[in-house]
Amino acid sequence: MRISGVRVFPVETPFPHRGGRWWMFVRLDTREGVSGYGEFYTNAIPFSWRVTASMVEDLVQRLLLEHDPYDVEALFQRLYDLEYSHHPDLTKLALISGLEMACWDIVGKDLGRPVHRLLGGAIRDRVRTYTYLYPEPESRMTHRQLWLRPGEAAERAVHYAELGFTGVKLDPFGTVPTPDQARGQLVPIQYSLEALDRAEETIRRIREAVGSRCDILVGTHGQMTPAGAIRVARRLEPYDPLWLEEPVPPEDPAAMALVARATTIPVTTGERLATKYEFAELLRHRAAAIFNLDVGQVGGILEARKIAGMAEAYHVQVSPHVWGGPLIAAASIQLALTCPNFLIMESVERFEGLHAELVRPPIEWREGDVIPSDRPGLGHDLDERVAARYAPG
Repeated sequence: MRISGVRVFPVETPFPHRGGRWWMFVRLDTREGVSGYGEFYTNAIPFSWRVTASMVEDLVQRLLLEHDPYDVEALFQRLYDLEYSHHPDLTKLALISGLEMACWDIVGKDLGRPVHRLLGGAIRDRVRTYTYLYPEPESRMTHRQLWLRPGEAAERAVHYAELGFTGVKLDPFGTVPTPDQARGQLVPIQYSLEALDRAEETIRRIREAVGSRCDILVGTHGQMTPAGAIRVARRLEPYDPLWLEEPVPPEDPAAMALVARATTIPVTTGERLATKYEFAELLRHRAAAIFNLDVGQVGGILEARKIAGMAEAYHVQVSPHVWGGPLIAAASIQLALTCPNFLIMESVERFEGLHAELVRPPIEWREGDVIPSDRPGLGHDLDERVAARYAPG
């Protein structure tokens, strides 16, 4: 079997951009007539969709034509070690990830098996999910604005609990520090007392509203110094969050380890890391209890499975990060089915709206869990006609 061509499908998401402002999908074709789909995690790519699409097409035309899609490991090694570049890079690894997913999709379809059957088989029949808190659909408020309003955030947490979610997530500081929060500091910072008070009130009110029905996932985004993160963690410990995510910038695992040792809240990190080598540093420092790796950024499904295997040996759990379109979610589902140390997977609400429009069949969400497709490959095919309707102008 040999790769014979490529087509890229950029998609511009409508407001409120749940899952990001633009997504990018790829289709790899083979001489034998079997095609496979993948998706690139675009949130950390600093280039426009036009430039990124050209990069994908260039990589395939120069390096992957006539490549056997069954040789997934060879694909990763060839692209990762390209031209003296054996080093983590978010854009490069995102492109490798989408192409690797498409190869797995081809292989699964060629063999008539879901990808998880090719990775050792499923050890669970459903995948537990959590969602960020989002405003009501008719609201023009952004989710970041919602998170800074304790009462409204608690109301939305109840809404998701009543839908069946057993985990809800938010950044009680709103992702990017505002001037009143930072008091002239540049990231990483110590938050102002007003910001600390509001964050604590938000988490407290959510816990009071949902009780034990939902885990609360505190999703900070690398904004704090270790000392600042420890102050935050001690305020939030009474409300028993499932995790404190990326409390310090991700490039310093030793600093993250300081936070992990100073709090009873499990520390999570990984969405801005690119390779198993970076995750290995976290394990050496005992810096995190949970890895929220992104299958669309760490090199694809096989590399994600390697990271999960390393983590398993340290009793570290994995929670796939899903901030993008439905094919990153589909690949993450295949991974989650196979990992003994899987904890929970991110869901963009119930994968409705554009997520459901773009793939056939849509991802099935039921009572807090994803019910996996038993179709071959990733289990979901891109609807190219829908993707064309949402193509950027």
